Amino acid sequence: MNFVPNRPAISNVLIKASANVAFRARLLTNPQAAVAELNLPPEDAEILAGVQALTLPEYARQVKVRLMAHQF
Repeated sequence: MNFVPNRPAISNVLIKASANVAFRARLLTNPQAAVAELNLPPEDAEILAGVQALTLPEYARQVKVRLMAHQF
């Protein structure tokens, strides 16, 4: 079974991107800058900033893959 760890900060970013069109556009076009404006744990910021996607569902899928890869 693939387990994705509970990461509230990452969940909050995805929720914000879902609800806020301007933030979503920044996250998809320049994730490093969008993430830098938030007060996130460094590991969460690294995971989110490293994703390149054209749509929010694709961004979320890639975040899930990165989270699973960061498990110990």
